[in-house]
Amino acid sequence: MNTSWRYVMAEILGTIVWYRGDSYPLDLIIKNNAEELIDLTGYTFLMTIDSREEPDDDSTMIFEVIGVIDPDQVTNKGKISFTPTQIQTAIDIKEYYYDVAITYGAGNIYDKTIAKDIFEITQDISK
Repeated sequence: MNTSWRYVMAEILGTIVWYRGDSYPLDLIIKNNAEELIDLTGYTFLMTIDSREEPDDDSTMIFEVIGVIDPDQVTNKGKISFTPTQIQTAIDIKEYYYDVAITYGAGNIYDKTIAKDIFEITQDISK
C-alpha cells in the first residue's frame, strides 16, 4: 500500500452541485508526491452520498457509486470516474454529503475520507 499518495480532485473538490437527471462523470485524479499518476490495479473506489454529515450507520445513506478506474482504458493509472446515475426525480432537491473511500485486497479500507464535502442536488428549468 502506497501511503504517500496525494489526491488531486478534478471535479470532486469541495461542494458538488448536481442537477437531478444529469449523467456526466465526476473524475478523481490520484498522483504521488512526484506528480506521477498512481497505478490503481487492485483498488476499488466508492463514493457514498448520505443525508447526514457524520452518520452512525447506513440507514441515512441515499446511494453509493463504485468508481470506474481508467474509464478511457489506457493505462489503469491515475483516473477514477464516478457517474451518479441514481439521481432521478425520486431524490429530494437539497444538500447531502459525500465521501470517497478506497479499498484494496479483501475489502480493507485504506483511507475512509480521501474526499468529503457537500453534495447538493438541484433542479434545472429545462427538461
